[in-house]
Amino acid sequence: MSIPNLRAAITLAPHRFLLSAWPWRALAYVLAGTVGGVLIVGSVDLLVKYTPITEWPWYWEPLVLIVVLVAIPASTPLVARWGRLCEGLVGERPERSATARSTSGPWRDLGYTLLSLTMLCVLDLAVLGVALGAPLLGVLNFVDARHLNVFERWASVLGWAALWPVGLYLIAGWAVTRSEIARAVLSPREDRLVAELRDVTSSRAALATAFDEERRRIERDLHDGAQQRLVAVKTSLGLARLDLPADSPAANAVREAQEQVTRALSELRDLVRGIHPRVLTERGLQAALLDVAARAASEVEIDLDLPERLPGAVESTAYFVVCEAIANAGKHAPGATVRVRGGVRDGRLWVDVTDDGPGGATPDGGGLSGLRHRLAVLAGELTVDSPRGGPTIVRLEIPER
Repeated sequence: MSIPNLRAAITLAPHRFLLSAWPWRALAYVLAGTVGGVLIVGSVDLLVKYTPITEWPWYWEPLVLIVVLVAIPASTPLVARWGRLCEGLVGERPERSATARSTSGPWRDLGYTLLSLTMLCVLDLAVLGVALGAPLLGVLNFVDARHLNVFERWASVLGWAALWPVGLYLIAGWAVTRSEIARAVLSPREDRLVAELRDVTSSRAALATAFDEERRRIERDLHDGAQQRLVAVKTSLGLARLDLPADSPAANAVREAQEQVTRALSELRDLVRGIHPRVLTERGLQAALLDVAARAASEVEIDLDLPERLPGAVESTAYFVVCEAIANAGKHAPGATVRVRGGVRDGRLWVDVTDDGPGGATPDGGGLSGLRHRLAVLAGELTVDSPRGGPTIVRLEIPER
């Protein structure tokens, strides 16, 4: 089983954790955190050692202050990037989007730099001193313990060595805490927003699938229930007419009732087709669009290169969007020829609906806005190219999976 981060690794059984690479990754992470602070302290120590403050010219103090004030912001991108790289030792690196880089990102980086070079660095050194000091003291005691016999030396070493696991757990615990602090400063909102966006996207896709299944159920109920009963009524009325005189009032009433049932059947078939056409369920998107082309008022040419079947939600969404685009073309460009081309490329279904009408369609019009909303449920996109004089091209793209 893959362990995603140090927090999860600490919960493993002690022998599994201590024998894994995670304790050493935690140690490397904490050591990496001390780099900036050690460099600053070392630089100041060398400066003071070789040039005592009492011997500084009067202008050195403001000069050093200016250098510090300039150096900290200048080093901020480097320190923050180093911090993000180090986060990969204990888990996933926190990344920033282009929006974060241009808004609150620089201030977060500056805050992390100040925190890392001061408090976090001091705590890193303190934890390392406590966790590694005792075992190292045992090793030194073994090397320089002439007053002890061999048994006492080894007993001392084993006693101090027993503290190694405790030290490794201490370092790992601090590494987890430090990582949480760093992530909270570097990118708290973005991580949360990304997680929420994933939840919303998955929930929206689940709703789309549920709605599509409900449409299929309603279509089946209407087709197998009400529609079949109306067919039976029409047949019964036809048989009843055979037993009546052709010119009798009763025969005329039965004929009128039969015509009303025929109209009701036609309307019900249109309703069922609008909810979810049976041909789409049974034969797929290409066959369903060929059926639409055969019934359309305008001339519609279909040229699709599709796999045998696509996911149901993808087929359903593409079908209704293309139908709406064909209907819009017939309404705004009567008599125009509509061409429907499409296929699957790089894991995305694409379909172009082109008409040779006068063009000038508004990309943000009400009908097109509704199509965009329908596609957005499946993370799809809709683009419209409609220059004055035509042609109008409506393109939809939907992830295949």
